[in-house]
Amino acid sequence: MYTIDGYRLFRNDIPNYSGPTRPYGGTAVYSRIPLADGYPCAQNINGIELTVIKTQDHPDLTVFGLYRSPSIALSRLLAALRTIHDENLSAQIIVIGDFNVNWMVESERQSLYNFMVLENSYRQMISSFTTDNRTLIDYIYTNLIENEIHTGVLEAYFSDHKAIWASLKV
Repeated sequence: MYTIDGYRLFRNDIPNYSGPTRPYGGTAVYSRIPLADGYPCAQNINGIELTVIKTQDHPDLTVFGLYRSPSIALSRLLAALRTIHDENLSAQIIVIGDFNVNWMVESERQSLYNFMVLENSYRQMISSFTTDNRTLIDYIYTNLIENEIHTGVLEAYFSDHKAIWASLKV
């Protein structure tokens, strides 16, 4: 049902969910390029869904797909980000996903901004609304140099979230 011709699918679904309605969360990665052995893989931490992606052609680059449910405390998100940062100190990193923290409201984003931007020199690449509700809750953080990555936001007809994208100069 979820296959796309020419792409490999990896799903990071919520484990052991048994509620009466569809759960929030669960992420999917589609790839048409060769990935490193063992990737993508789930590295969920503190209730934060993290999918780790490495490619064969760029073994020094790690991409983390992230989803944080609004019900998960921001402190748990920060602890998960600290863990992946500390484990990948020398790597080129992209963290992309739904953080559920509105970047447009300084008081909401302050602790995330302090950790990612001020303490660890990541850049947050998305600057326009990412939902139909005029919030910016989907981000791309990176430590790549500016001319190596281009990013943007696209309309998506199937969700109230817009699609965020990154293209790397190879």
